[in-house]
Amino acid sequence: MTDRSDSQDGGRHTIQLLVHGDSDREALEEFLDKRYDVTSGDTLQPADCYLLGERMVPTYREPLQAHKKAAHPTFTPVLLIQQEGSRGRVPLPSEQSGDGPPLIDEVMSAPVDRLTLFRRVGNLLARREQSVELSDRYEEIRTRFQRLFNSTNDALFVVGGSDHEITECNPAASDLVGYTRDELLSVSLVEIIHADDRERLQSFLQDVQDAGEGSTDDLTCQTKDGESRQLEVSAAKLEDTTRSPIIFSVRDVTERKAYERELELKSQAMDEAPVGISISDPDQADNPMVYVNKGFEAVTGYPESEAVGRNCRFLQGERTRKEPVAEMRKAIDEAEPVSVELRNYRKDGSQFWNRVSIAPVRDDTGAVTNYIGFQEDVSERKEREQDLQLFRKAVENVGHAVFITDREGTIQYVNPVFEERTGYTRAEAVGQTPSILNSGKQDDEFYERMWRTILSGEQWEAQLINRRKNGELYYVDQMISPITNDVGEITHFVAIASDVTNRWLRKQQLEVLNRVLRHDLRNGTNVIGGNAEMLQNALDDEALETHASAIEERTAALSRVSEQARRVNSLFDDELPTEAICNITQLVTEVVNDISETYPDATLTIAEHDSVHARADNRLKTALTELLDNAIIHNDQSTPEVTIAARPSSGERTGDWIEIVVADNGPGIPEHEQQTIESGEETPLQHGTGLGLWIVYWTVSLFGGEVSLEENSPRGTRVVLNLPQASVGSSRQVTSVEHH
Repeated sequence: MTDRSDSQDGGRHTIQLLVHGDSDREALEEFLDKRYDVTSGDTLQPADCYLLGERMVPTYREPLQAHKKAAHPTFTPVLLIQQEGSRGRVPLPSEQSGDGPPLIDEVMSAPVDRLTLFRRVGNLLARREQSVELSDRYEEIRTRFQRLFNSTNDALFVVGGSDHEITECNPAASDLVGYTRDELLSVSLVEIIHADDRERLQSFLQDVQDAGEGSTDDLTCQTKDGESRQLEVSAAKLEDTTRSPIIFSVRDVTERKAYERELELKSQAMDEAPVGISISDPDQADNPMVYVNKGFEAVTGYPESEAVGRNCRFLQGERTRKEPVAEMRKAIDEAEPVSVELRNYRKDGSQFWNRVSIAPVRDDTGAVTNYIGFQEDVSERKEREQDLQLFRKAVENVGHAVFITDREGTIQYVNPVFEERTGYTRAEAVGQTPSILNSGKQDDEFYERMWRTILSGEQWEAQLINRRKNGELYYVDQMISPITNDVGEITHFVAIASDVTNRWLRKQQLEVLNRVLRHDLRNGTNVIGGNAEMLQNALDDEALETHASAIEERTAALSRVSEQARRVNSLFDDELPTEAICNITQLVTEVVNDISETYPDATLTIAEHDSVHARADNRLKTALTELLDNAIIHNDQSTPEVTIAARPSSGERTGDWIEIVVADNGPGIPEHEQQTIESGEETPLQHGTGLGLWIVYWTVSLFGGEVSLEENSPRGTRVVLNLPQASVGSSRQVTSVEHH
């Protein structure tokens, strides 16, 4: 340890020499004078260190002990200079006993060595500086503690001894019991406790001595004026000894106890209420609940032990809307009643709709003492309201006419589309029956069957002709479903009507056109073709034979158009089966085999690829046949060449699509016809020359696919059919079909 010659106050350390003999004293002064302030004399003086000669011990023993004890805990070092050969005549530090600090802190033998002396003195002074620093800290802590002790709102008592005398107390203790500090310091703690509680106090004190700490709220004190006050007490031993002083922190809870008893009475009255009831205390931090009834436990799933002491916001969660929470907070801040509905969460994490009503409870002065809350699970009603609201929005915005009747058929609701389609406003329709739409096109038996069906609880569907308010007729696909109550009784009927007038007319037109193309045109072309053949056989003029041959070829082309029209009509006869899977690789092989027999001079090649499957049915074979027919018939080469590939799609459609690629070496598809097919519509200035490519386009579109037309290299056309891919194994497969 290094020698420090400066004391803590900025000056030099002071050393008093208590040695016998002038020569020894002068020698020591000469050693120490350059570093320290050295004093001597017969009277003990204040100093940072004392050098005590062995012969002077009897003279200064008691004064030094008294001085060191008074300065404790500041360390006052005493260095004993002992004559050689006299060891054992003065007790060493380890040999000293007593309650106070030891008399001798360090021993060195004479004659004194200068360096040894400096080292010993320096070590002792360093220890003193440390003790001074610690003493200052201790004093600062003691001062702060005293201030805290005196300023705290809780009454504090320090008691000690076998009679538990009060040795210290703060001003709050005097205020609590009405005695002055001096009066309290002259009595036992037992004397200020109510006589009925003194035995309980003795037991509590013993528990604190045994455990080191304790608390109770079951004691009552007696004030100087004779008033009884209920106390909440926390106590702890100040030292870890058998009879250590005990510090008591005492709080007056008389009003709180009375309040709790009042709450207990209210709880008994409200505990069996059929709704959740809670009471909170705004005087406590965060306004916690101090009471919940059994109804609260049933609604939330939280037992009383987990709910009391918490603000009820713990029932909120991720889907709790901010608006009702803010409304409640504002009402509480303004001490006003409020009622809201919000999503809360039970203990098990499940959501429920909670109707929360909160009202302030005021005392005689109008001050808010508590808030009482009522919780009601309204989930079923809220769900019904939401379902009804959702149903109403859906019905109001659906693209079909919807109306609801009671069991007798009286209209109770119509949606906006009903008003638009029928011409009747809601006010005009409600209270009437659907007979206002009767066109007279359905007979009585039709409606009797309808009533028998829906009254039996079954759904009824039919197509019928209705009449609008302005007298116009229109076609509808109508479905009527019965609505039942909780016991299964039919109470209402809901009807959904789709206006299919345009679709019905288009179907009618298509059927008529199909009949004309299939029957009249085919019969006419057959007659023309037969006569052209006979004319060609009867003519000898080569030029006239050429004209007759042209008539025959054109007649054959018209006959093919008639057949294509039949195929178009068959495309839309059925919906696409949702589970249909077509083995495209196998289907391509079948079509190529059929076409090869029809056109033996053509060269058809199937590119080799792994087997692929698409979501399609037998109508795809019609499209492929039409596509290959078109590639061969309109080919201007002596040997038409067509290549067909079925494989997973490339480019943007990888993964969930397959493609069928048909490439030929013909003259190519005219640009205007290609644009017509790719745009999906014909105009007077831009249209196709036949039905073949349209059959391909409509078929692929029916399956959710897409057709693209490209130039083939070095010449010809490349047609790509992209179709949704299908997984094999779980659905019905269509692999070999009849070609119609």
